[in-house]
Amino acid sequence: MTIRAIGVAVSVSLVFGTKTVMAQASPYVPLDDIAYTYVDALMSRGLFRSLTILERPYTERALRSAIDSARADGISPVVSSYLDALTDAVEKYAVRPNATDLADSLPFRVRGSGDFYLTAQTSGRRELMLADDTSGIRPGGTIRVMYAGGPIAGSIRPLIDSRLNADPEFAGRKDRKLAGRTEDGYLSAQWRYAELFFGRAARNWGPSTLYGLQLGNYAYTYDHLYGRFGSDKAHVSSVVARLDDTQDSTGARVQRYFSIHRLAIKLRSWEFAASESYLYTGVARGFEPSLANPFNILSLSWRNEQQQGNLGLGGEIAYRSATWGTLAGHLFIDDFQIDRCNPNCAEPSSYGLTLSAEGLPLGGDQRWFASYTRVSNLAYHTPDPAERYAVFNIGLGRGFSDYDEARIGLDVALLQRAPMRLYLAHRRQGEGDYRLPYPAAADYATTPGILSGVVMGVTRAAVSGAASLKYFEVEGDVGVNRVTNNAHVTGASRTALEGRIKLAVEPRWSISF
Repeated sequence: MTIRAIGVAVSVSLVFGTKTVMAQASPYVPLDDIAYTYVDALMSRGLFRSLTILERPYTERALRSAIDSARADGISPVVSSYLDALTDAVEKYAVRPNATDLADSLPFRVRGSGDFYLTAQTSGRRELMLADDTSGIRPGGTIRVMYAGGPIAGSIRPLIDSRLNADPEFAGRKDRKLAGRTEDGYLSAQWRYAELFFGRAARNWGPSTLYGLQLGNYAYTYDHLYGRFGSDKAHVSSVVARLDDTQDSTGARVQRYFSIHRLAIKLRSWEFAASESYLYTGVARGFEPSLANPFNILSLSWRNEQQQGNLGLGGEIAYRSATWGTLAGHLFIDDFQIDRCNPNCAEPSSYGLTLSAEGLPLGGDQRWFASYTRVSNLAYHTPDPAERYAVFNIGLGRGFSDYDEARIGLDVALLQRAPMRLYLAHRRQGEGDYRLPYPAAADYATTPGILSGVVMGVTRAAVSGAASLKYFEVEGDVGVNRVTNNAHVTGASRTALEGRIKLAVEPRWSISF
């Protein structure tokens, strides 16, 4: 039985086989929506403390509840305008727009809406610190269908976006004027102490303003089964996915599966989480329940039950202070050598690290922030190419390896409905890449742990932000890149304006039934 069949069967049996409705379900607000620019700005000013900062996305219902609670606090006119703009953004995903209550039991409703947008960009690649030279203005549009009733909720969100034709990381067809994909499409059953989800939606585990190291939203969305059991204070969550197939050296088709589970604890101002991820492959290898069991310790199965695969371990921590903002960290261990089996266990350790500080006080509503992140040279892959920690060649966590980056900036609240971040960032990018072949055992001793080959340096000064005014939404990131050893060529340099601005027209109409 495939994961898709299991997901459908379990979802249907739980949704329609349960008579007691514990809570009203609602669709997710997707991570690429302008709403999260406002969420980040509000969190950095001490609001939304009921929401976790280490696990996203949030549901429309959770955000509406957080907005209502925040309005009771003493806030400035500018911060209040952020709440107004966020309310408008969240309403796009409500099956009952302009609702004034959060009742626990409502009739099943379906609502459709959409938007049109233009994306002006200097780079087809989404990571502006590594911008390419594909520029242009490209149109797009989105159709949203949301449905919910009782414990059932879901969404279907296809988009037509010619920007995809310019993205070197998009694996779909690029031979048509208009490219498209289904960004969201899922069914979710939500109860007070449990959730079961099947379909596709972006997820991010880790500090909120950065891509997660083990599970991030840099990759384009893919179908998966998600489960969560427990309360906001303590819960276990799990993702299981059938990834794209590949071929081995004989041309045989290799099946690839991904499983990750996480224990999260919230204690007053602290949040903790521990994760295990596992990517297993094989010719004619099927779905294995022991590797999808969220209550199994995968590292023990890996050792004791001789389960072959790429195992990763992670730990997350966050602390919120009314005085010092939010401090967070994430450590990912992909392959830390503890065995004695030279030379095969002498390769450099593979890992990732993130440290972030958000909402540091500056005066009034103004804040500042800083972060540091690094991903080692050999992270996200093993000697077996099929065990690459990626879907359609894009990382399930970060989109790149063999780099580190430091960032510092100001989070300013000067204009109503328009949060902005001014930042200075420096990145060192080595030539390592998880899509490249793994080094031979004879080369382990000379393989750098990080920053291999000719290291490219990128310094960027930029401003990012968003604004929401009536029928229009604007979001973007524009700045200047100073690149040394450009394209990993010693002595080559480049200075250029690099940015991306998206202007969306959001008609205030919808169809409900």
